[in-house]
Amino acid sequence: MRVWQAVAAKENGFTMIEALLALAAAMAVAAAVPALLSVRLLAPEPTDAFSRLEWRLFLQQLQIELNETRQWSAGDHVLYLQKWSGETVSFSVVASRAELIRQVDGAGNETALRHVRAVSYRAGARGIFLQVTADDGTVCEAFVARAF
Repeated sequence: MRVWQAVAAKENGFTMIEALLALAAAMAVAAAVPALLSVRLLAPEPTDAFSRLEWRLFLQQLQIELNETRQWSAGDHVLYLQKWSGETVSFSVVASRAELIRQVDGAGNETALRHVRAVSYRAGARGIFLQVTADDGTVCEAFVARAF
């Protein structure tokens, strides 16, 4: 009985070192959880296939381009944008390279989107409806609206 009383008298609570060690262990576990989740949930897409990240980037760039445009039209799977500066920007698919390219006044071949099999445009009053079919058969649709 006296032994238990002696032990109980010495152990009134945690020491500062024990509390700091427990806090450090909890912080290490909390820091590892997001890293483990990102590896599991956000696996990188293959580089030799259609990428959703490239698709979203293309849509953002097209919206910026559309905001700098006086008028737009679509025909035969080609989108034409008339800039305020007088330039004509076109977006079309080069089937041999499976790429959607951007040209300014018919010159240049800037790759706008890779691994594209087909594209169709429909010009609307406030923006452009577009549908892209990827090499793997994935179909992506979007409406790109003019900001003003």
